[in-house]
Amino acid sequence: MIFDYFFLKFYYGCLKSGTPEFPRFGPSFSFGVLLGLNVLIFNTLLEKFEIVPFLFNKTTAIISLFFIISILYIRYNNSRIEALKLRFSAEAFQPKKKKFNIIFVLYIVLTALTMFLVPLWEPECLLRLFGW
Repeated sequence: MIFDYFFLKFYYGCLKSGTPEFPRFGPSFSFGVLLGLNVLIFNTLLEKFEIVPFLFNKTTAIISLFFIISILYIRYNNSRIEALKLRFSAEAFQPKKKKFNIIFVLYIVLTALTMFLVPLWEPECLLRLFGW
């Protein structure tokens, strides 16, 4: 349910930013890149604590990112988006809306922070990813 709400927030953001010609691709791409970065950062942290090896190189990172974006684009078709608009605008959802907005903002802030802090902590991960 929270991922549906996140996608809908990205959908509304893309509509307000002036890209109505790509109403499904914009949020799919934005949310997919954000999820892909989170997977990469989480794998880097697990590798730092020596739990799993680093799983990504240039090719696997691009393929996994394309896969995530494709799954989001297929999952959120126009009828599902309309159903989400109705579900999240319903009166029953209004008490949860503030909590979901706080979770959404925390998710974006934590992703941005980890995106800049993890490379400082483990700079070799980015070098390995880009093949340097």
